[in-house]
Formats: sequence, C-alpha cells, structure tokens
Amino acid sequence: MQAPEKFTWPDPITALLYFGGALIVLMLLLRVAPGLAATLGLLLLMSAPYVGYQVWRAHRTAAPAADPYSFGGRVQQRYADCVAKEERFREEAERIRLSIVTLREDLERSNDATDQEAERARALIKDFEAEFNLRHAKAAFFGDCAAKLKALLDRHRLQESIAARRRELDDLRQTNFDDEAALEETRYHLEQDTRELDTIAELSQEAFASFKAEQAEELRERLEALRGRL
Repeated sequence: MQAPEKFTWPDPITALLYFGGALIVLMLLLRVAPGLAATLGLLLLMSAPYVGYQVWRAHRTAAPAADPYSFGGRVQQRYADCVAKEERFREEAERIRLSIVTLREDLERSNDATDQEAERARALIKDFEAEFNLRHAKAAFFGDCAAKLKALLDRHRLQESIAARRRELDDLRQTNFDDEAALEETRYHLEQDTRELDTIAELSQEAFASFKAEQAEELRERLEALRGRL
C-alpha cells in the first residue's frame, strides 16, 4: 500500500491565478446568487491570510536550486554527463552488434563469394568487434564514474541536510531561552496574583467576622436596655 503523497502548496504565480479565478467566479455569482456569493466571499476573505502564509512558508523552506558553480552543482553536471555518455556508448555498441550480425548473415548467404571477399568481410567483422568491445569498455567506465559521482552527490546532500538540520536545531534551542523567560514571567505574575487573591480573601473574612462581632455587641446592648426597663 502506497503512502499518500504529501500536499504541496502552489508557487506564488499559481496561487495568484487560483485567487483571481475565485474572484471571477465570485463576481459571476453576485448576479445569479447573491447570498451564495456573499458566503463564498466571506470564506475567501477568511482563508486568504492562511493560504498566503502557507504559500510563503512552503517556499521559504523549499530547497534552493543547485548553483552550477558550487560543489554540488559541478558534481551534478558531471554525473549527468557521465550518464549521457554511458547511454550513448551502449547505444553505439548495440548498433555495432546489429551491423556484425547483418554482415555475418550476408557472408553466410554468399556462397559464390571469392576468398578475397570473404576475407575482407571477416576482417571487417573483426574490426567491428573491436569497436563493439571498446564501446562496452567506455560505457562501463562512464557507468562506474556515474555511480561514484552519484554516491559523492548523495554524501554531499547528506552533509547539507545535516547542516540545515543543525541550524534548525540551534534555532529551536535558541527559542528555549525565550520560552524559559516567558515561563518565569508567567510564574512570577501567577504568584503575585495568588498572593493578592489570598490577601483579598483574608481581608474579606476579617471584615465579615468584624461585622458579626459588631452585630453581637449591638444585640447585647439592646438586651441590657430591655432588662433595665423591667
């Protein structure tokens, strides 16, 4: 089972074309279905910042094209050149093989050929076989060069990936200090708010207790006054 392909955001030009197409559809809908057009316009307006951010983020993190004058660019060019030459020499060797087969078949069919003609044909076949072997040797040479260059290119890409991931890790670790400062500031404010809330609760409790005590004292004085009237 194949894994689903990762979604990639379009390039800025394509994104602008999509956005322009959506605006055209929206303008057409304004005449036939104003309510639907208003809904779609609101959705388009709400999604525009997010889509724009994703397009910017995708192309900010995209790998830049290889510089032809850089080490990776030079290795890539030599690798492509070796692959092309290997294919060319193998194609030439195949054409030579077909020529040898044709010449041998013609020689076998020529029963009336003179000894001189037969000798010339066999000499030509021998020369073709030498060229065939030479083409195969050249193809093998450039094939080995292409394999070594491909391995070198893969190592170079791995080193670049390691360096990029190291920079990414350093950026993440740098944010740890900022996050730690934010956490410490939040903890400080939380402690201050907790102390303030505890103080308010304590004062409220004291005020309630004081209020109760005053009521009791007032009630006692009223009872004393009633006793004095008896």
